Amino acid sequence: MKIPLKSPYTVSIIGRKTIETASPMTTAQDILAREPSIFATNNGPGGVNQKVTYRSFNSTQFSETFDGIGLNDAFNGAVTAQADNDNNTLITVNDFDSVQLYRGINNPAVNGYDSLGGTINYSPRTPTNTPGAEVGAGYGSFNTFNWHATLNTGLQHGVKQIFSFARITSDGWTQMDKNSGSNLYYAVDAPLNGGDTNIYGSFIYNTSAGDVAQLMAVDQLYQSGDRYQLPGSDYYKQNNSTNYAGIGGITQQITPYLSVDVKGFFAKNDYARNSFCNKTFAASSYLYPVNDCSHRAYHLYSYYTGTVGVQPSATLDLPFNTVTFGGNITSSHLHSSEFFSASAPVLPNPQPNGSGNDFWNEHDIRTLGSVYAQDTLSLFQNRLTITPGVKYLWAETKDTDQAAYYYPYTGSVSNSDHYLSPTVGVNYEFLPGAAVYAAYGQNVKFPEITSYYNNIATNSGTVEPVHTQPEYVKDYEAGLRYERGTFTASANYYYENFTNTFANYTDPSTGNSTTTNGGSSRYDGEELQLGDDFGNLGAMPGDFSGCLNYAHNNAVYTSSFVDPINGNVIHKGDKVGQVPDNLVSAGVNWTDGNYYAAIDARYTGSQMLYMANSTTPSGSTQGGYLLTNLTLQDTVPVSFGVAKSLVFTLNIDNLFGVRYYAQSDVNTNNIGNNYREALIGAPRAVYGGVTMKF
Repeated sequence: MKIPLKSPYTVSIIGRKTIETASPMTTAQDILAREPSIFATNNGPGGVNQKVTYRSFNSTQFSETFDGIGLNDAFNGAVTAQADNDNNTLITVNDFDSVQLYRGINNPAVNGYDSLGGTINYSPRTPTNTPGAEVGAGYGSFNTFNWHATLNTGLQHGVKQIFSFARITSDGWTQMDKNSGSNLYYAVDAPLNGGDTNIYGSFIYNTSAGDVAQLMAVDQLYQSGDRYQLPGSDYYKQNNSTNYAGIGGITQQITPYLSVDVKGFFAKNDYARNSFCNKTFAASSYLYPVNDCSHRAYHLYSYYTGTVGVQPSATLDLPFNTVTFGGNITSSHLHSSEFFSASAPVLPNPQPNGSGNDFWNEHDIRTLGSVYAQDTLSLFQNRLTITPGVKYLWAETKDTDQAAYYYPYTGSVSNSDHYLSPTVGVNYEFLPGAAVYAAYGQNVKFPEITSYYNNIATNSGTVEPVHTQPEYVKDYEAGLRYERGTFTASANYYYENFTNTFANYTDPSTGNSTTTNGGSSRYDGEELQLGDDFGNLGAMPGDFSGCLNYAHNNAVYTSSFVDPINGNVIHKGDKVGQVPDNLVSAGVNWTDGNYYAAIDARYTGSQMLYMANSTTPSGSTQGGYLLTNLTLQDTVPVSFGVAKSLVFTLNIDNLFGVRYYAQSDVNTNNIGNNYREALIGAPRAVYGGVTMKF
């Protein structure tokens, strides 16, 4: 755990050791949960249908970046499980060396188009000057098998490269979440001209394939067992995805004071879901609703996005301040469609007049742009740091729907939005190793593409303008930091006011989703981080280190509105759903020569549950739970051939076998009564692995 003492904003860093020793079932999102205010649910192996919140903000309301380039879906906001992309993953723990977590709006040099709750940046794995390689494999619970191989070329003729591949297969912990995934990573780094020029790049290719478990009625789980899912003869959902992304850039030192950096990037997400519903079963005496059961038994949903962009920046280092300028242009195209058939396989047959077998068939275009300027002033022998900044953001969006089952007419709707985002942060080191800081910022989130759907004509030739307004937020932060030797401490308070809070709804009869404005809301909380490298503790062998993180998060609506799906009235003061009141994580690491051990625990507090078909509170809550993980590792030196060592690793996830629900909400059964449905979290799991290093 690292906490920058003099940052004028709330920042922390996750290091390489945490990533290297993580369980093979750990995803890039799971890693984040070690930090304050991160709540991540892993609903299946490989991060299937994974949900993440950051300071109570859902995954569409904070940015995730890789080497500073945005990962968030330009149309639907999130990085994982957006737009029912239940099984699509790009970034895995195979791809990055560290993670920087910027809380709140933060500064314009790091935040992105969705940075309301914060920004999370994954730093790419970088090739080293020294050549090396490793190959390893492991096996564990749920018939999980993984293997990986990495080659680091070292500095050869002025160029460093790294190639890495990882694959995992698992049957999962329910009857319907078998999954497999492969990840290929490549990076290159070429320092030239004595270090004044640097050419670099990275490329990620990831595939996933598997089943997705569904939330089941809690009563049914108690009756049939936690692993229970509907049999494949009644319902199944099978998913395939291919994702890739590439970044290429050059950094040039123009003068001793001026440097420039230009990145170009591209990405693709190609997701397909085949589902089946036994309509005879769904129409029988079965009490609960079944997904994807409208019109025909077999459905094929596809979601394809392609993205290209450029991101230049310039840094001017002056005697008492550092000025940064930059910008970003991101252009994305989305093709989303769903087809139906009475038999498998589903063969798409769209027709211009809407008489084909498509529920919808849409093509969307969105261009996002930003320019910013930021100044970091250092005064009084660097004891006082002031960082003002401003960022201008804009979006141009067009949604075009072909005539289909839900759209009798072909039509399109478009609009543009823009916003000026000011920020300022101040840090003052009032005593050696002790600093106080405060920050203020404003930002925007442009409406998701679902805000445009109801504007296409359904019973006439007219097209309605888009009525959903962007979300606006004002962020206030204040905190203290302290360092003494290896001990670090940080405490802060944040307060964010929302207007035009987005509310998402899904029509249970059609599966169509839409986004509207649901009034205003307030997010506030306190965060605490403590860490120390204790070193040797008396007569005990080895060196110890530890950390403790705590976050209290509170999110409430500050105005009233009505849920159009369920008819519920959301009152001023009602809690926002899926927000644990308290999050606590703690860990202790021990190292003695080639031996390493770590134990970490995470407590997730109670939370308000959402209604199943909308992001509105249900009035029901879920209790808290505590999960504990154990890692043991032994590095054995060897001397045969080019091999240098064997690393044996044992991971035990959920050490004490706690029963908990990874995801839960409140739905309405077929006779009109509300009931709770849930997906069981992973039980105790044991994984063993061995890696040979060269």
